[in-house]
Amino acid sequence: MNIASGIVFEKDIDTQKRYVKIDFDLYGKVMIPFLEQIGVIDNNDDDFWEEYASAITGEELRHRMYQRIDTWKWNGK
Repeated sequence: MNIASGIVFEKDIDTQKRYVKIDFDLYGKVMIPFLEQIGVIDNNDDDFWEEYASAITGEELRHRMYQRIDTWKWNGK
């Protein structure tokens, strides 16, 4: 039996409560500050945007892929 809607406990093989699923639509305003406080969530998106800025385009990926395939030894060559 669930204690509240939007919160579901999952039990292990010994029927001990081991995990909990929490609906963030219902409890996000309460849970997100707590998760940030304990270090589970990091709102620092700088690392993501640095990596995103250095990402290659689809065209560059295709070019690199064809270069790589051209180095493979084929039975016909």
